[in-house]
Amino acid sequence: MVPRLVSSLLSTALAGLLALAVTTGELWLVAAGVLLVQVLVAAAPPSAGLEQVRSGSFVPVAAGSLVATGLALDPSLLAGTSGTRAARDALLSSGVLAGVLAGVAVVVALAWFTQMLRRDGREHLVRSAAATVTLGVLATLAAGWVAAARASLSTDVVLMAGVGLSVAVLVWAAPGDRVVLASVAVLAGAGAGAAVPLVVDGSGTWVLGTAVGAGAALCALLGQVVGRAWTAGGTTSGPELWVFPAALSVALAAPVAHLGAQLAVLVV
Repeated sequence: MVPRLVSSLLSTALAGLLALAVTTGELWLVAAGVLLVQVLVAAAPPSAGLEQVRSGSFVPVAAGSLVATGLALDPSLLAGTSGTRAARDALLSSGVLAGVLAGVAVVVALAWFTQMLRRDGREHLVRSAAATVTLGVLATLAAGWVAAARASLSTDVVLMAGVGLSVAVLVWAAPGDRVVLASVAVLAGAGAGAAVPLVVDGSGTWVLGTAVGAGAALCALLGQVVGRAWTAGGTTSGPELWVFPAALSVALAAPVAHLGAQLAVLVV
């Protein structure tokens, strides 16, 4: 129970950090918080059975995360040459997740490059490369928090996601039947998200808050489960066992925040 509680508290702290950064209106602060989450995901312990393999996952995942977050911070970087159709099509007024694809592409390229540099016989080559790419996809999704923050009316929506996430993982940390706790956690996250419009001025409604809170809660729980399953049956011990699930919960909730922010803009 202790690792689960510590992981939940860390998820809450990371979500709170992002929410605080969003309220300042400074996108670079949000990006810095997202990069912290992505670094924690990139530093994930090896999955069960790969403890003795030097897969070199950190550099590819960190590089791809930097690309994804950078493009979410400044989508104009996706534009083509000035005056071309590509440039016109790339004019974006709010955050997008298009940078995730570019980030994943960087991860895939660097993952195979690092495998080529291995001098240990390249045992478990496919599993090692697959683990790196998987971590890359999960880490780059965190850029959704930056994309959500770019939407001019989405401060309250980001808070809905952050509050829903935090409440859900804290409920999840309690001892008891996992299925029952998961159900209660999602409901609690939905309720917390619905309460945000009552105390924070913004474009969001309690209906949107319920949906965003529930979605963020569900994704956060998925992050906790996947994070713990990543090393299940392995020999990894120590802080890595609770840091990775904590960061993964925040990363997986990012697309929900982004979608909620886009919906908030559409209904205004």
